[in-house]
Formats: sequence, structure tokens, C-alpha cells
Amino acid sequence: MIKEISKGFTLLVRGPARITFLEGQISVLGKIYDSKMRLSESEESNMNNNNVIIIPGAHCYPIFAIENATLEIYTNNEENLTLIEENSISLRWKEIKELIIKELKEGSQSPLKIMVLGISSGKTTLIKYLANNFIKEGFKGGYLDSDLGQQTIYIPTTINIGTLENYIISSHNINSEKTEFVGVTFPKGNYKYIVSHSSRKLIDEYIERNKDTDFILIDTDGWIKTEAGIIYKNFFIKTVDPDILIVFHDDTVEELQLIEEESSILRKERKLFLIEEDNKYFYEKDKDERRFLRQSQFSKKFEEFRKISIPLDDLKFIKTEYDKEEEIIIEREINIRELIRLPYHYVIIGLITEDSELIEIGLLFTINIEKNYILLYSNLTYKQQIKIKKILLGSLRLSTKGNHQGYLYL
Repeated sequence: MIKEISKGFTLLVRGPARITFLEGQISVLGKIYDSKMRLSESEESNMNNNNVIIIPGAHCYPIFAIENATLEIYTNNEENLTLIEENSISLRWKEIKELIIKELKEGSQSPLKIMVLGISSGKTTLIKYLANNFIKEGFKGGYLDSDLGQQTIYIPTTINIGTLENYIISSHNINSEKTEFVGVTFPKGNYKYIVSHSSRKLIDEYIERNKDTDFILIDTDGWIKTEAGIIYKNFFIKTVDPDILIVFHDDTVEELQLIEEESSILRKERKLFLIEEDNKYFYEKDKDERRFLRQSQFSKKFEEFRKISIPLDDLKFIKTEYDKEEEIIIEREINIRELIRLPYHYVIIGLITEDSELIEIGLLFTINIEKNYILLYSNLTYKQQIKIKKILLGSLRLSTKGNHQGYLYL
């Protein structure tokens, strides 16, 4: 259908949908589409791609008309379109964006680490909005995604960091430059410490590789409520040490206030920005949609996989743990004869080198001690196979279609 949006209005589009921008000027999370903008020859050849916006299922994108605009929209339900008479991006978001851009221009702290915190309140949407505006100003940066259950960059059970090469609207606009395999979708128990240290490691290594980085945007999960949630977020903030903390504040959530107070105690010069108003246009995914997204991400990744057998030889099966006294992540070797007594089949695994560098993700099928091989599901090349020295066991058991099958408890 052809849809016209008047200047100053926003069209909220829930996926799955495909939008082709035809005429006018619009903004999508800070990225500007302008039909009058002069394009280079290379841009003209890619114009169709540049003017197409794909909205996946269980997502909602705001299309704001800077000038009167015309769109062609493909959707299976017109109820997925909602027109509102204002910009869905709040004044507070714009204010925070301007304050951070000012700080980036001053360059007193480089790179600037910016962390967004909240309970399912639009954290990733805000990060995309900030990223696009920073890029518009010519700044270079990275994006750390530490949300194990709802990954933007790669698949669940991992933490990832990538460079923002261009504007980011969907997950297709950014690729993982480095991945840490954790093996769970929720940071319970010692995993909250493992996630925190792994995130700090990814950031430090990224900055070392990218000396001209101006900023790092840090996305987090929404686990805040309960005492364990407070301990996790306080430890994460202490470990990762963001320069700016943006919080979707809620007076009814006491845990948020405690985390905010602890953040200021840990580092007095840290800037704290609170977003206190309700985001009335925020689209919150329900449990079924979140489960569907996780399954879809796994399924898409597993499509690349095939069955592979690898000699057991000197392969070690390990599990990551956290040493609180030494404050380090350690690897505990798992006895293979004890492992085969457990329901290990289809458990997600990280295939790693002797130096614990991740080569690829896989699913473990069979361990055959008598014939000295393991059967797994992955997309390893031969050169990658011979580099594998350790099998890092996750806890999640999945089908080859990404469906949840249970857990491996070690």
C-alpha cells in the first residue's frame, strides 16, 4: 500500500513489514532518508537497498516525517500501522544525545563508554538512536551487546562487540568483530561475574585494536529486580566502568534507585542521566515473542551447520567458572566419562583453541569413547577443526531448528 505521512507525524510500524521510501524526508532512529539528497554513483546503484527498511517480526520501528513523505508498505495486517501526531523520540532522549555529543566534541575522555540500563524499556532502541546521531556527527565507535537472551549482534548465549561502520537500524547493519561464548541465556549464579569480566575484556581488546574509537555503546539485559539483580548490575558497572550511565528510571522499582546510588559511590565523576517519563510508544515484547526471536536467531545460525566428526585425541571438555578470591574466570575440566552419563546431547558448545579463543559455535551430538571421536553440528572448515583443543560446554540444549530441549547441569 502507498502511505503518506504529514510533516511532524510518526508512523509506528510493527513487523514483519517492508517499507520502501519514495519521497520526502524521514528519520528512523536518527538515520535520515531524503529523496532530494544528491547521491554519488555508488550510492545511486544501491539506492533501492538504501531506501528499503525491513522490520522483522516482534519489532516496531518509528518513521518520523521531517517533511511530508510517501512510503510503500508491505505488511500482512494494517493494524500493525499506527499514526501519531508527534515525534515518538522524546525531548529527554534528544537532550541526552546533545549533551553526549558535546562531550564527544570536547574529547576530554576518549573513548567514552556509555551504558544504558533499564527493565525492558527501550534500551536497544535508545542505543541505535544515539549511535546514528554520533555517526551523523562523524564520530567512530563500537557497540557491545551483553544481553545473553536477546542478542542484537549475534546469537543468544554469546556476548559480542562490533564496529558501527554505518547507521544501524536492524541487526543486519552490524557484525560481530569478537565473540565471547557464555553458553546460557540468563546470567544466574556465577555467570553474572563471567558476563561482566567477559564484557570488560571485549571492550579493552576492542579499544586496543581500534585506537581512533570515540565511543563504546554498552547494551545490557533487563535483569534488575531481586537482590541478585542488584548484585549483578553493581558488579557489571564496577567491572566495565562506564563514563556515562543512562537509566530508564522507575520510582516503583527500588532496585534501580539502589543501583543508581551505588554507581555514584563507585565513581563520583561518572555522569548519570535519568529518563523518568514513561515511553508511551515503546513496544514491549512478551515472553512468547522473546522466545520466538531466540529460536529464530538460533535457527538462522544452525542453517549453516552440518554434521562433523572430530577425533577425541587430546580434546578437553571444560566449563567456565568464577574464582571470587582471585576475581578471575577459570576453566574447570570435565571428566568425559562423567559427562556421558548426563543428558549432554544437543548441548550448545564453544569450540576453542588452546589459548581459549573462540573458533565457532556448535551443538554436541555424540561422544564415542570406544571409537575415539565426537559427532557435532557446526560449519567448521578443516583448518578450523585442527585448531580445536577444548570444548567449552554451555548449559542450553537445543534442536537443530533452535527449539529448547532442556539443560545440561554440571
